[in-house]
Amino acid sequence: MSKPLKVLILEDRKTDLALVKRQVKKVAADAIFTVAVNGAEFKEKINWGVPDVILSDYNLPDYNGVEALLLAKEKMPHVPFVFITGMLNNEEEVATAVLKGASGYILKDNLKEIPNRLPIILAAAKERQIAEENKRKRARKTAILLQKMESLLEKAADFEGKSAIVATLTEIKGQS
Repeated sequence: MSKPLKVLILEDRKTDLALVKRQVKKVAADAIFTVAVNGAEFKEKINWGVPDVILSDYNLPDYNGVEALLLAKEKMPHVPFVFITGMLNNEEEVATAVLKGASGYILKDNLKEIPNRLPIILAAAKERQIAEENKRKRARKTAILLQKMESLLEKAADFEGKSAIVATLTEIKGQS
C-alpha cells in the first residue's frame, strides 16, 4: 500500500483487538488504528476523520454492530465496513448486515483470513467509489448538454417540431 491504511476498529475485548491488529499489519505494516471500545467512543471517533476501512464487532455490551454500520454509512457511505465477530453465524443476521451495507464479515475463529480478504474488500470499495464518481460526472455532463440544447432551441426561430423537441428535453431533464 502506498500510504498508511487508516483503520477504525470497534472492539471491546483487548485480546480480540490485539489479534485483529496483528492480522491487519500483515497487509499494512504501517496501519494507523483508531479504536473505540463502546458505542459512545465510536460515535465520537467516527467524526475524527475518514478511515480507509471500519472493522467492527457485532455485539458489544452497550452497542449493536448494525447501529454502528448505519451510523458509518450515514456519515461516510463509501468507506467499507466489515464485521469481525463470533456472532454472525446465522444466515438471517448475515443477510441483514449485508443488506444494511456491510462490505462483509470475518469470524473471530478465522481471523487469519483478514490478510486475504482485506485487500479484496478495499479494492471493491475503490471500484465502487470510482464508478459512483464516473456516474456523477456523466450526470453533470448530461445536465450541461441538456441546458445548452434547451438554450439553443429557445434562441432558434420557430420551426415545425420545435415544441416536441423542447417537451422531450424537459422530460429528459426531469428524469436525470
